[in-house]
Amino acid sequence: MDSGTLRILVVDDDADACNILSHVIAHLGHSAECIQDSVEALPRLLREHFDVVLLDLVMPGLSGFDLLRATHAGQERPAAVIAVSSYHEFRHQAAEQGFHAFVDKPVEIGKLRPLLDKLIPSA
Repeated sequence: MDSGTLRILVVDDDADACNILSHVIAHLGHSAECIQDSVEALPRLLREHFDVVLLDLVMPGLSGFDLLRATHAGQERPAAVIAVSSYHEFRHQAAEQGFHAFVDKPVEIGKLRPLLDKLIPSA
């Protein structure tokens, strides 16, 4: 991957949301992978490095808040984690718990692009 491409993991239990976000991320020139099961996402997040993780906040098994706590605890270079939710009341809680940003569902490309652009490592 070149220095302008981010490796992004989307964790969302909604298959349609995963597909849409993957297409949006690819359209923006980045690499996207999706996991629909938050419990299966945890070991992957602990052993692999992603530049950005887009986490749905409300999922069965582990919530996005649970995943953030579990993965940031022992990582040297934690990924930038963006909360993705249709529950606007979680915006403040997401900021308090260390999410880099909060994006409303359905995700608009115009709102996601500037967030990702800020995270691209300089060459």
